[in-house]
Amino acid sequence: MDPMKPPTNPPMNATDRQRTLDYFERLGRDKVRLYSAIDCDRYLGGWQVRELADQWLAEKAAEERPVPLWRRIVRRR
Repeated sequence: MDPMKPPTNPPMNATDRQRTLDYFERLGRDKVRLYSAIDCDRYLGGWQVRELADQWLAEKAAEERPVPLWRRIVRRR
């Protein structure tokens, strides 16, 4: 093993992905953002978890954005 080469993580399977998303839900948006900003490898996991955390945070931000009035009116029809 080359000491200069970072270790590679095996791809996440569906079970690992769901467990990680459940863990994010338990932690909450603020802690996931904090952990991923400080040191994602240490607190959450490898690069795959970092990407999943970024996606999860983007989804949570989209959920919290208010829906414009015109979209609510159009959706009702």
